[in-house]
Amino acid sequence: MKTRPMKNLSILTSLLLLCSILSAQPLKRSDSFFGIHFDFHATQNDKEIGMTFTPEMIDSFLTIVKPDFVQVDCKGHPGYTSYPTKVGNQAGGYTKDILKIWREETAKHNVALYVHYSGIMDAKAVQDHPDWARLLSDGTPDKEKAAYLGDYSDKLLIPQMKEISNYGVNGAWIDGECWATQPDYSHNLLELFKKETGITNIPKSEADPHYNDFIEFNRKTFRNYLKKYVDAVHTYNPAFQITSNWSFSSMMPEPVDVNVDYLSGDVAGQNCVYNAGFQARCMALQGKPWDLMAWGFTYDFGPNGGFGGPKSIIQLEQEAAEVMAMGGGFQAYFTQNRDGSIKPWYFKMMGELGQFCRARQPFCKGAETVPQIGLWYSTFSKRNQTNQVYGWNVPNVEGTLSILLDGQNSVEILMDHQLKTKLDQYPVIVIPEWTGLELGLKLQVMEYVKNGGKLFVIGANAVKEYEPQLGVIFSGKPETSVCTIGFNNQMMAAKTTVQYVKAEAGTQVIAELYRGDDFRFPTGNPAATIASYGKGKIAACYLDLAGPYYTYQAKGFSKLVSKVIGQLLPEPIAKVIGSDYVHTSVSQKEGKMFIHLINTSGSHFNQKVYEYDQIPATGDLSVEISTLKPIKNVLLQPEGKVLKFNSKNGKAIVSVPSIAVHSIIQLEF
Repeated sequence: MKTRPMKNLSILTSLLLLCSILSAQPLKRSDSFFGIHFDFHATQNDKEIGMTFTPEMIDSFLTIVKPDFVQVDCKGHPGYTSYPTKVGNQAGGYTKDILKIWREETAKHNVALYVHYSGIMDAKAVQDHPDWARLLSDGTPDKEKAAYLGDYSDKLLIPQMKEISNYGVNGAWIDGECWATQPDYSHNLLELFKKETGITNIPKSEADPHYNDFIEFNRKTFRNYLKKYVDAVHTYNPAFQITSNWSFSSMMPEPVDVNVDYLSGDVAGQNCVYNAGFQARCMALQGKPWDLMAWGFTYDFGPNGGFGGPKSIIQLEQEAAEVMAMGGGFQAYFTQNRDGSIKPWYFKMMGELGQFCRARQPFCKGAETVPQIGLWYSTFSKRNQTNQVYGWNVPNVEGTLSILLDGQNSVEILMDHQLKTKLDQYPVIVIPEWTGLELGLKLQVMEYVKNGGKLFVIGANAVKEYEPQLGVIFSGKPETSVCTIGFNNQMMAAKTTVQYVKAEAGTQVIAELYRGDDFRFPTGNPAATIASYGKGKIAACYLDLAGPYYTYQAKGFSKLVSKVIGQLLPEPIAKVIGSDYVHTSVSQKEGKMFIHLINTSGSHFNQKVYEYDQIPATGDLSVEISTLKPIKNVLLQPEGKVLKFNSKNGKAIVSVPSIAVHSIIQLEF
C-alpha cells in the first residue's frame, strides 16, 4: 500500500513526458539550420535491411549530433525502397522497418525527419512499366528515367509520398529530378507539343528547325510534372514539406513558380569549397528557405572515378562557411550501410560540425546579403547555347566567380529575373563571357550605366556586343593563342581566346598584351580597358579567363580582374589586406552588418588530393571598412571578442586575428 503513490507518480511522470513529446513540434525547414543526410540507394540485393540497425544507435546519434533535421534513405535511383512499402517496389528483404524506427527515435528528440526519394530516376519502375519511361528520339525507352506526363507520378510517386506521410515523416527531398532531365519523345508529350505549338515536324537534333522550342516545351512540361506532385502531396498533407533537388538553382535558373517548401542541392565531387560558394549564390536570392548539402566524402566522377574517400572536419567546415556566409542552412551527407544502419565512428565529427555551425547561426540565419558586385547569370543565353533541358555546367559563371572571390570581392549571382528588379542596387555588374544576351535586359543594363552604374564585360566574344561603347577599335576576330599579359610590373600567361583591339584616345588601359614575358616587347593591344559611358563606366577584358582560371588557378588573373574592379568600385564595404586565401561576403541582420572572412587554404582545388586534415591559418589581417554610418563597436564572432579599430578618412581600419576557418566581423552602428 505504501508504494502505490510512488507507482502512480511514476505513471503520471511517464504520461506527462509522453504528452510533452507528442505536443512538441520539430522545427520547420524554414527555421532549421543544421542537418544530416543519409542514404544508400537500396537494391534487390539488399536482403537484410535492419540487421544491425537499432533504436539505441539512432538515439546515440541524435544525442551527440543534435541536428535540426535528418534525411534518411527511402528510395534511391535503382527504384527499390529501404522500408517495406505496400505501393511500390520493395528491396530484397527486411529484418526491421527502419523508417518506423527513425520516426520513433527522431520524435523522441523532437527532430524533423525527411526522406531521400529518387523522383524521375527510377530504374525499377521503368523496367516494370516501359510505358512509363521517357522515350529517346529514336523511340527507345529510357532505362532509368520516367516520362514527365506518364503514369509514374499518379501510380507510384504520389501514392508513395502519401504512404511516407502516414509514417509521420515531416517531408521529402526528391532527388534525380531537374539535373537528370533530358528531351522526352514520349507520345503524350509529342501530341501536346503539336497541339500547343502547331509544330508537326518533331525536331530530333540541334540542326533541326524548332529544336529550341522543343527543349523549352520539355522545361515547361517538367515544371508541370513538378507542380502536379507537389500540389497533390500538399493537398493530402499540408504540413508535409517537400522540395525537388536542385530546383530553381544553378541548374534551373528561373523564378520559383512551383510551391516547393524550400530549395536544396548536394555539392559533390572535388573543388567543393568553390562549388559551394557558387551554388549558395545561385539560391540566396530566390526568395525561399534554402540549404546546401556537402557530401561527407570526395568522389571522382571522371572516367577512372568511382572512388570516394571520407573528408576531414576541416573540409566540411570550409564548405559550411561558404554556405552560411550567404545566409543558407547546411547539411552534410554520410552513407548508410547496406542494411540501412549508420556508422557510429562519424558521430564525433558530425557533432563537431554541428557545433561549428551552431556557433555561427545567430549571425548567419536570416541575414541578407548587401549588394556590392552582381555577377550576371544569363538564363536567356544559357538556354540558347545548350541543348540541356535543365542541368549542369555554366563554367563561365563559376570560373569568373572564383576569380572574383579570390580577389576578396563580395559577390552575388543575379539571374535574369533578379537582375531585372535588383539591378540599380549594385554598384558593379559583371558579364562573365556571355553572348546573345536578352535584348531588353541588355538595354536596361546600358541605361543603368548611363545613369552612373559600372559594367565589366569579360570575354573575347562577349566584348563584341559592346563594341560601340568600349572606346576601342576591334582588329579581326577572336583567336586562340598563348597570351602574355603585363601590368603592375608583373606578368602572367595563358592559352586562351583573345580579341585584339586598339584603345582610342580617352580610354584607360589597365593591362597590355606582350609578345613574351618581357616588358620590352608590347604588342600595343590592351588586355583590359575602362571607358566612360554617360555618367557611368564600362570596362572590358578581351580574353576568356574563366576556363584557364578554373583549370589551373593562375592567381595573376584574379589580380587583373581585381585591378579593374578596384577602378570601378574604389571604396568597397570591405577590403582585406594580408592574405590571398580569404573569401569575403557582406550581410546584414537586425541593424548589424557582418563581414564574413573564410580561409580557403587547402588542396581542394587539386584533383590529385581527395582529403586534407589541416590548413594554414591566414595570419593577422587588416580590413578596411567603408560604411555610410559611423561605426560604434566592432566584434569578432562567434567569440564575441571586441576588436579595436581606427577611423581614418571616413574608413575604419580593423586588425583581425589570424583566421582558422571562418570568422565574422560584426559592425554595430
